[in-house]
Amino acid sequence: MSGGDIRPGTLEDNVGVRIVRLSEVFVRLARLGVERPTGLRLTDLRILNLLDGRGGVSIAELSRRTHVDKAWISRSVQLLIEQGRVERRVDPADSRVTLISLTAAGRALLDGIRPAVLTNEARVLEGIDDAAFKHDLDRLLDNAEAILAAAEAGAG
Repeated sequence: MSGGDIRPGTLEDNVGVRIVRLSEVFVRLARLGVERPTGLRLTDLRILNLLDGRGGVSIAELSRRTHVDKAWISRSVQLLIEQGRVERRVDPADSRVTLISLTAAGRALLDGIRPAVLTNEARVLEGIDDAAFKHDLDRLLDNAEAILAAAEAGAG
């Protein structure tokens, strides 16, 4: 279904519904372009992306930022450690916290897939002001996360 097929006022016109459909297409693209050639699961890719350019991130922070439970993140991180793509070290500021960071192999993997990902992004954003769009996406995420936090606080 293209944007022109959507009837205004229907749930198909809802931003959330559109984002879910868009997400489904992006997941399929990621599976074809990243998961198949590298063997990475999508959660693993999300973890590697979050670690890219950072000195180290805790399991709790990875869980919070990916919206994936800590047990699943821990299992994924363990697999990535076994594959040599990430490493674990103690936080120098707090010895109770373990930080996860990319290894040279993990960084090389991301560097290897980055050109194809950026090419697809450029094609997807054709005719769109990418900086403004990304700003709006960040704002949408902030708003949605605030609503989720409030709903979860009310459910507890």
